[in-house]
Amino acid sequence: MVDSISGLTNVAVALQQQKISEQISTAVLNKAQEVQKQQGQEALQLIEPATGTQHIDVHA
Repeated sequence: MVDSISGLTNVAVALQQQKISEQISTAVLNKAQEVQKQQGQEALQLIEPATGTQHIDVHA
């Protein structure tokens, strides 16, 4: 019986650690996406004066 409780405790701890790891990975990914978006906006701000327009069609 003690082994079953110990086993369940180990599983619960492992699941909690996995959940925390996934939360950290998600936070890091979100931050990386935020940085990329900001860098893209800054790049567009640098390009706009050179093109003489306020609109750049990036889908063409």
